Amino acid sequence: MLKNNIHLNLLVILFIFGIYSLSFAEVSPEIQLGARGIVSVNFDHSPEDDSQTVSDFSDTSLLLGFRQKLYSDYRGQFVIGFQVPDRGSDLEPLFFHQVFFKIENRSNIFKIGRSRLRSALIEFPTFRDDDALYFTDILNPFSSGQNSEDTQYGDVLEASHIFGQRYWVNLYSGHVTEEAESSGNAEEDFGFNTLGLLLEYRVPETQRWNREVLNQIGVSFNSFSTDRPGYSGEYDKALKHIVFSTILNVYPDPVHFWDVRHQTIYNLGFSEIKQITDCTTMTRAESISTFTSLRYLYRRLEFPTFQASLSYGYKNFLDLADNSDNNDQHQIIANGLYRIGDNFDVGLQFQYQKNRGDVRELLGDHETRIQFAIMYSVEQLWNKQFDDRDSLLNLEHGYIP
Repeated sequence: MLKNNIHLNLLVILFIFGIYSLSFAEVSPEIQLGARGIVSVNFDHSPEDDSQTVSDFSDTSLLLGFRQKLYSDYRGQFVIGFQVPDRGSDLEPLFFHQVFFKIENRSNIFKIGRSRLRSALIEFPTFRDDDALYFTDILNPFSSGQNSEDTQYGDVLEASHIFGQRYWVNLYSGHVTEEAESSGNAEEDFGFNTLGLLLEYRVPETQRWNREVLNQIGVSFNSFSTDRPGYSGEYDKALKHIVFSTILNVYPDPVHFWDVRHQTIYNLGFSEIKQITDCTTMTRAESISTFTSLRYLYRRLEFPTFQASLSYGYKNFLDLADNSDNNDQHQIIANGLYRIGDNFDVGLQFQYQKNRGDVRELLGDHETRIQFAIMYSVEQLWNKQFDDRDSLLNLEHGYIP
């Protein structure tokens, strides 16, 4: 115990000395510290079980970043961060979800490391980004479904180009977590197993209040390299998805702001999947899922004060053998948030999910969840040099998007 404490104290001293030394370097880096905490009391009800969680602090995160001017018009960034995984996951108590390098200028962005996957194109006003995971994200076909992090985070290699600061082209590849049972391998390898292209129109944040109705619209094409039995061609073994998303400012008033967010995911699936028996078959069956949110935001003196939203998700499995019952999922999420201090929010959220057909046998008939949550976000900069396009908190889920 004494030896571990000595090692910990030495690491803290070295960290403080490193920051102190960097502040006096000839070309000083910008140092970023970001944290987002969320703690909720959960009340769950389903036909199979009633439960409550007194303190659920999953998705609480801490990030540290360094940005440096390079010998050109580019700048570099290094970020490392960890997150508390979901309750019931088999991950370590602290999960490193962000460890990456980024090099960028005004129109080009290159990124390599571990970060958020392009499994979803937009954020929705839910307390946590996995509250509607079955509807909002491209599900990892190699995962058992126990860990939402398997779908959301992975090793990434991305290149983006921005035309006119509004039109984005993003080419991405990388590696999503493979579990031995799902991948068919004795152990996981770490080669490329996902590839995608994203085309997007996005109004810059500085012009968000210019009363433009269309705030964002995008489409992506994504594929996973699977081990589909009986097929040898890479194209035939690829599990392909098409994703469409849009954000409409239906009433872009700076004080009383309304917007609609929508995303549709079409999973082309594999024709031989005719029954859902586990997470692997569920992620590889042909399906279409949609999720839509209507959000109201009240801003007083240019700061968010109150937010309320209503969201609905629907997912239908299109080509299963059992057509006697609809094989689909429905979800309703309603919540409200109130700001009680600078970046300090309290909220109440209601969720209801209904499953039918084969999905009911896998996930249960229905589930209801009520959550009371407290959230806090903070970001601190030392030696500020750059704009906020690379804010560390942009890497985390924005429950006030």
